[in-house]
Amino acid sequence: MQNEEYGIRERKRRETKQRIRTEAARLIEEHGYDNVTVDDICRAAGISRRTFFNYMDSKDEAVLGAFPFTFGDEALAAIRNTPADNVLDLVIRSIDVAPGAFDGPSSECRRDLLESNPGLMQAEAARKRGFLTQLGRAIFDHLERYPNDRRHPGSAAEEAHSIIVLFQGAVTRYLWHPPEAADGVDADPIDTLRQYALQLSEYAKDMKW
Repeated sequence: MQNEEYGIRERKRRETKQRIRTEAARLIEEHGYDNVTVDDICRAAGISRRTFFNYMDSKDEAVLGAFPFTFGDEALAAIRNTPADNVLDLVIRSIDVAPGAFDGPSSECRRDLLESNPGLMQAEAARKRGFLTQLGRAIFDHLERYPNDRRHPGSAAEEAHSIIVLFQGAVTRYLWHPPEAADGVDADPIDTLRQYALQLSEYAKDMKW
C-alpha cells in the first residue's frame, strides 16, 4: 500500500513538473520571454506560486530545465590538487552531475526558444557564468601548482582561459543536444561531455589557417 501511494505521488509530481515546463514553453513561444512572468506560468498550469517554487528555482529553469552541472568544494579541490596530463579531462571527471536524466525541453524546442528569445539566451549565459568563475580559479591554481601539466606557452591565466573555453563549448553542446536514452538506458553525462570536448579539440587542431 505504501509503495502504491509513493508511486502515485511521484507520478503526480512528474505530471505537475511537466505541466509547468509545457506551459512555460508555450507562453514564451507565444508572447516572448520578457513578456511572461512566473504568475502567468502559474495561472496557465493551474498551480500556486508556492507550488511553482517547490518545483523550480526560477522562470529560466522552468523553460530551460535544471542546470545539470555544478562544482562543489570537493570537485574544485580535486581540480586544484590532482596532477593530470589532460586538465580538461580532469575538470570533466570532477564535475558534480544532477541526478537523473536531463529534464529540459527537447533539443529542437530548446533551440527554437533560445534563437527567438534574446532574453532567454542571456539567462542561459548567466547560468553558465556563475560556475565558470570558480572553475577558472581552480584551473589556474592547478596550473600554478603543477607546471608540468601545462601545454600552453603563454601564462597560466591564458591557459586556464583556453581550458574554460573548451569546457564551455562542450557544456553548450550538451545543453543544445542533450543525450538521448538508448535502449531505455540514460547516456552518461560525463562520457558525453568528454566525447564533445574531444571532438571540439580535434576540430580546432585540424583547422587550417
